Amino acid sequence: MSRYIVSVCRVEHRVYQIEVEADTPEKAHDIAVDTWAEGDETFKDIGCVYAEDFINDVEEKREAA
Repeated sequence: MSRYIVSVCRVEHRVYQIEVEADTPEKAHDIAVDTWAEGDETFKDIGCVYAEDFINDVEEKREAA
């Protein structure tokens, strides 16, 4: 039997939430965007809401010569 290396790709959409204080929805949006850009860990990971899995590649494993 041959051995194969199978590459599985997963494309997913995750939801993150943050609670902010702001005068308007637009300002809340801006605060969240700025916080996200800073890489702030204050966002709560709500989870994956959609994912698509597919096989990207199947390659026969070759033994070193």
